[in-house]
Amino acid sequence: MTLTLDEFRDRHGDPATWCAAEIDSYLTTGDMNPPAPPLYSYAEMQAIAADHTKSAARQQAVADRLAADGHTTAAGIWDRGAEEARQHAAAARLGYPHCEAVLNGW
Repeated sequence: MTLTLDEFRDRHGDPATWCAAEIDSYLTTGDMNPPAPPLYSYAEMQAIAADHTKSAARQQAVADRLAADGHTTAAGIWDRGAEEARQHAAAARLGYPHCEAVLNGW
């Protein structure tokens, strides 16, 4: 069984309390078994953020049209969708790990 960096941190606790030998062991573990790269690169996440931003603008336009026509319930639904798209865009701008945490509700 290969020890991962997460498992090492779980076993050894707070890195601020580690001695020099534990730090060396952690670095060696990372060299032997590096963490998996994120599923999306930074550039891909920026493209996803741009898509979410466009989606938010379109949804907000629909919400505004519905509100102007007096359809407040439907406008509220579209407005919430636009807000969620804006939140996803903001998370995507910070990279995949943050975006994943937002999507999973962490």
